[in-house]
Amino acid sequence: MSLEQARHQVSFPILVPAALSRPAEVVVSDGGRVVSLIYRRTPYGLVRMDEFAGHVDQVYFEKFGHFGNATEVKVNGRNGLWLKGPQELVYVTRDGTPAIASARLTTGNTLIWSTPRVALRLEGNLGQIAALAIADSAH
Repeated sequence: MSLEQARHQVSFPILVPAALSRPAEVVVSDGGRVVSLIYRRTPYGLVRMDEFAGHVDQVYFEKFGHFGNATEVKVNGRNGLWLKGPQELVYVTRDGTPAIASARLTTGNTLIWSTPRVALRLEGNLGQIAALAIADSAH
């Protein structure tokens, strides 16, 4: 579906990274709680950005931040995690319930961050610098 159609099906702002332009595919799932932007032709191969209605709780950041493959980072001034290899995302829905979203890609690295209304996960064969640049460009 188009970005415009997806925006009418969800209750949260869909962020699009200017660094990747328009996605090849947009998928709304889980009753409008999740939007996936899929980019097929990038310098990094397949890249997927999942957006969830909710936010990432600091407790979960601290839990995952102690793993050897996790590095704490800043995305637009907010806390984020850079994880080597695909990882699950634990986020808090708007009603306060924790939810788990499993990794979608079988290879690559993962950047997790959130805004006050949206939890985000960027996956692909990206290095940390490229992933942070893409995330910083998401508006």
